[in-house]
Amino acid sequence: MTVRADADPLPRTAAGLIRRGEAEAGAWRFRLDEDGWRDLVEALRHDPLPFVTLWADGRDVHALFLDGGERPLVASVEPYGGRYLGLSPVRPAAAPFERCMQDLWGFSAMDARDSRPWLDQGLWSATWPLSDRPGPVAWPPEPPDFRPVPADHMILGSGPADGGHHAPGHLRLALDGGGAVGQAEWRLGYAHRGVAARLSGLDAAGAVRLAGRVVAGASVAHQSALCRAIENATGQAADIATTRSRVLLAEIERAATHLLDLSRVARPAGAGALAAECERVREAILERCGRVGGHRLLMDCVGPGGAGDPAMDDAAASMAVGVADLLESARDRLVRCRAWPGLEMRVAGVGVLEQLVARTLGVGGVVGRASGREEDLRRLVPGYRREWLDSGVRRGGDVAARIDLRLAELGSVARVLRAAAGSAPAVARTLPGVGEGVGCAEGPRGAVWYWVRILDGRVAAAHVCDPALAQASALEHVLVGAQAEDVAMIVRSFGLSAAGADL
Repeated sequence: MTVRADADPLPRTAAGLIRRGEAEAGAWRFRLDEDGWRDLVEALRHDPLPFVTLWADGRDVHALFLDGGERPLVASVEPYGGRYLGLSPVRPAAAPFERCMQDLWGFSAMDARDSRPWLDQGLWSATWPLSDRPGPVAWPPEPPDFRPVPADHMILGSGPADGGHHAPGHLRLALDGGGAVGQAEWRLGYAHRGVAARLSGLDAAGAVRLAGRVVAGASVAHQSALCRAIENATGQAADIATTRSRVLLAEIERAATHLLDLSRVARPAGAGALAAECERVREAILERCGRVGGHRLLMDCVGPGGAGDPAMDDAAASMAVGVADLLESARDRLVRCRAWPGLEMRVAGVGVLEQLVARTLGVGGVVGRASGREEDLRRLVPGYRREWLDSGVRRGGDVAARIDLRLAELGSVARVLRAAAGSAPAVARTLPGVGEGVGCAEGPRGAVWYWVRILDGRVAAAHVCDPALAQASALEHVLVGAQAEDVAMIVRSFGLSAAGADL
């Protein structure tokens, strides 16, 4: 049964307009009619309400915002004739999500900033494969639709299958006569696996197992976010030991992935000593994870609901102490490697992401914080304390800032591991289960969000949001003006995962 939520007058803020709709999932998701959605889009032109993600479930389009920067708030609308008013003119971060929905569901965003395919390369067995009426496939496939480039620029493409060690994506660069990038554009979709569709029909344990295999280096983040979404949908709550275990495992994963990303950016920057030291410490962490936790990448170490596995809780605490020791013992060597003057000359001022662009495109994680954006979702995650999150931000926004912030966060990880292992975290407060829930985690590369609808103990519908989509959009801006020989270093400094962008 739906309840009218507009009994009391609400201010005409974006959040207030959303709450004028019909409450359909407790007090956080509201259905708007076509006029209400149009009013919301207009209000967002001036309202700073933070946008998170956009998705469809076959019937409706849903947009997730953070009210007050902390409380999830979802607006839903049913597209009329398969069309809805797009959010990208007022929230540019919504553009890649609109393109994904067009490919998967056939829902067209009116006035969208970009309506070209994102996932569909023209090789699927049907168009709009998740819609009630999938369409026929045109043959031969249409050629890729890239933005026009100036006639005096040279086109340079890389990936997805040119023999290099890239992520499965095509990066198209337009170079001017001096070898500088005049335009950059991604063509992705090669790593699409239909994760949302694969989650549908699974029980909670099966869904969490699949989530752990979505993005390498972020297994704990994806599993934890999905667990929290399922728990919110069913009214369950993780106990103290499980909450602590998730924090410890997330921080161990953060350290391992930071070290991987540091190594990858140090190699093209010519800092072989830093890369080698990062690889040595990361291998020691992964070896400990495999020996104590059962999996080097910590897959299947997080489970949904209620009491966790006592053996895993003990293993997480054991791993945490060992990883903290490793990070602290390696700190001085990492600092010395970073201090090599040749590295600073190579990375300072290169690949700058401006704070305004990061905020506009919704870039968080290390990349956003290195551009002065104070965005750390751990403040919303049960088990963390705000006084632990002291790695700070950087203002430079360049490759150097991203390297320095990752190194600083390695020290923060060691402190969090010791603090969390010896504390008793508060149990997450949950509301009575309403069949739908959202959950989040601050992964090593940024915020991970899940939305699920649970029916008869199984996932009926789901959505996954990984930080890679925002990073890909931001890189198209950052690469403009860079020299061609710096492109690989800049891309790797973002830690971009094509698998995360192509969910």
